[in-house]
Amino acid sequence: MSICWQVRISGIWQLVSAVVSDGNERLVIDPGYFPRELDELRGMVSEPGTRSQVVFTHGHWDHVIGWRSFPFANVLMSQRLSEAIFHQTESAQKSLREAQDFDRKWYVDRGAALAWPPVERLRGLREGDSVRLRYTKVEVLQLPGHSEDGLALRFAQDGLLIVGDYLSPCEIPFVSDLTAYRATLRKLLDLLTDARWVLPGHGRPLSAMEARTIAQSDLQYLDELAACAHINDLRSALALTLPRAAEVPEMADHHRDNCRVAGLLPDRDQSAGV
Repeated sequence: MSICWQVRISGIWQLVSAVVSDGNERLVIDPGYFPRELDELRGMVSEPGTRSQVVFTHGHWDHVIGWRSFPFANVLMSQRLSEAIFHQTESAQKSLREAQDFDRKWYVDRGAALAWPPVERLRGLREGDSVRLRYTKVEVLQLPGHSEDGLALRFAQDGLLIVGDYLSPCEIPFVSDLTAYRATLRKLLDLLTDARWVLPGHGRPLSAMEARTIAQSDLQYLDELAACAHINDLRSALALTLPRAAEVPEMADHHRDNCRVAGLLPDRDQSAGV
């Protein structure tokens, strides 16, 4: 029996939330973002007798903040993110602060304080773990590079790959670790051999062929950035052709952030006037 999947694309940054159905089992992937959108998402899993679990592909605030709309669901995530929440690390606290700042700026009323799920609801996952649904076993894969806590879900028998904030058709790579991100892209290129559909974290669903084209262009961009960093050539790095969305002003800022990660620019707190 095959799974069924649906997506809800948010009004913020084309954030992709997905519901995967397998019999009476539901996986809610990256629930976000605005309250009315979450109401729609909750309606997709409201049939009597269903059992839902929430999955965070990583810990960035836009992907996690809607978990309260599923108050009885366990929340699955990478082991690294689970430990960060348990220990209330700086990265976990920063994610909440950023969500709070966004909600204050845009007058988003949630009716409840923002918080991480309670620790008894968390389930940390590692590379090679699996999630068992009614008829389907879902493979868990670690995807570091965009963040240190990224994971993917692979529905091998159905040809579906959910990759979080990689392979976006509307953004360039947002990099936290250049070496890890390049390795993740090579890993994804291998996984795409057996995929039919890919759900990125931002943008529309992709065919495997479309996703492969994006992965190749992103890898070329980051390989060129790494080559510039190797010879400390900031001028050439800043002049690199972006793989997509060059018309979006914020992408130039993100490219400069990638140059910082590559060691070509100082950190933001040291870079006044850069």
